[in-house]
Amino acid sequence: MPPVIWLGITVILTIVDAFGVATAFGLVLALVFWGALVGVNMLGWSAWRRSLPGKRDSAGRMALGALVLNLLLPIEVPLLYRLMGRGDASVDWKPFAYGLLVTGFVMVLLRATRARHTPAGQDDEVADTARSPAMPATSFGILARAGIDPADLLSVRAEDHYCRLAVRGGGTLLVHYRFRDAVGDLADVQGAQVHRGAWVADRAVTGSERTGRRWSLQLVDGSRVPVSETSIALCRARGWLERGGLA
Repeated sequence: MPPVIWLGITVILTIVDAFGVATAFGLVLALVFWGALVGVNMLGWSAWRRSLPGKRDSAGRMALGALVLNLLLPIEVPLLYRLMGRGDASVDWKPFAYGLLVTGFVMVLLRATRARHTPAGQDDEVADTARSPAMPATSFGILARAGIDPADLLSVRAEDHYCRLAVRGGGTLLVHYRFRDAVGDLADVQGAQVHRGAWVADRAVTGSERTGRRWSLQLVDGSRVPVSETSIALCRARGWLERGGLA
């Protein structure tokens, strides 16, 4: 999705001759100009989201990030003009205003895309229960985004750019979140990462099975999670490999 957004914004800004860039440099160099500027700002936005832990897409953080990053545009535009051989550009606040409009459009587009890729049917019951007003205020990070009580979490598994959270009662929630960040959020929850794309809670492990040199864990919801070779010692130390065998 980000490369498509980068290309789309670059082409649109070039076609509409934003700030007279295409007139000043021609279409080819205008594409270079906007490609560089849009790319730098998208990298800046990504760095902004990663710089602060927890719920990255809260409304307050998104709004603050939009203000901070777009405040630099009035300087970046004339600077890029000079780097491309034109010294007649001056600092103007129009890029800031246009930047806010573009940022708002991208935010709406991303949220709409994420909504389309998040299953709405199979997990509705769990989602409604997890987000009830009686939820304790002990959740944080990915748990806060999913609205899950840490005591109900069984496992977290990576699915592309999403994490699927299994909860007590047999339901799951699909959350747009980096798995590495999710594992960091769960540092204070009793459990461990047992595979490059799987984290399990201690309370969830009911048994283990060994096939040759490979181990897997059985969870209370009936699912199985493979254990990587580098995590076998960790699982053994936690006593998971000594729990009752699979039925």
